[in-house]
Amino acid sequence: MKAYARRPVGFTENIALEEQERQREERRRQHASKLTGAHTTMPIKDMRMVNRWVQIAKKHDANRQRGGVSWYLLVLLGFNTGLRIGDLCKLRVRDVRDRERVRIIAEKTGKMTDIKLQYAAQKAISAALAGLDDDDWALGSRQKGRKDGQKKPISRQRCYGIITQIAREAGFDEHVGCHTMRKTFAWNMYKTTGNLPMLQKALNHSSQEVTLHYLGLDQVAMDEAIDKMPTIM
Repeated sequence: MKAYARRPVGFTENIALEEQERQREERRRQHASKLTGAHTTMPIKDMRMVNRWVQIAKKHDANRQRGGVSWYLLVLLGFNTGLRIGDLCKLRVRDVRDRERVRIIAEKTGKMTDIKLQYAAQKAISAALAGLDDDDWALGSRQKGRKDGQKKPISRQRCYGIITQIAREAGFDEHVGCHTMRKTFAWNMYKTTGNLPMLQKALNHSSQEVTLHYLGLDQVAMDEAIDKMPTIM
C-alpha cells in the first residue's frame, strides 16, 4: 500500500484554524460574562440596600460551620476595594490584614492595582481574619488540591452563588453578578468625586469610554441632558 506524505498545513488552513480558535474564545468570554454579570449588572445605588447585604452576611457568619467561607469578609472586600472577583479569590491573609493599602497584580490586565482601605474597613477586615495564618487564603474553601492536599480559595462560581443568595434575602430585584460589588464601589467613588480619570485608574480600565459604559454613565448623562432640555409640545 502506497504511503502518502502528510500535506503541510497551508496558509488558508492556518487562517481557518485561527478563526475557529477565535470563535471558541469568544464563546468562552460570553459565557464568563453571563456568569459574572460584567456587562449586565448595575451598581447598588441605595446605601440602605448595601447595608442590608452587609447585615445578611454578618448573620450568616454568626451561624457558619467551622472552615466555611466568611460571607461578611467577601462583601467587605468587594464593596471596599472594587477588585474583580478573580483577584478577590486570590488574596492571601497577608495581603489585607492590618493593611492600609491593597496592592496586587490584577489577574485580567497584569497591571498593578493599588487601593487604599478606609480605616474602619481596615479594622473590620482584620477582625474578620482573626485566627488565620498570613499564608492562608483570605476567602478559603473547604476543598483541597488532589495532588498537594493544600487548601484552595473559593471559586468564582461559589462567589456568584453567595452573592445571588444575599441579593435574594435582601429583596434586591435587579440582576446581580460577580461585578455587582465592584460596580457599587465604582459608583460610590464617582458620586463622591465626579472624577472620571480617577475612577478609570482605580478600575484599571484602558479608557474613560470603557469606564463610562461600564457603569452606564453614558446613558445616565444622556438622560440628565434630556431632562434639562426645553420641552417642545
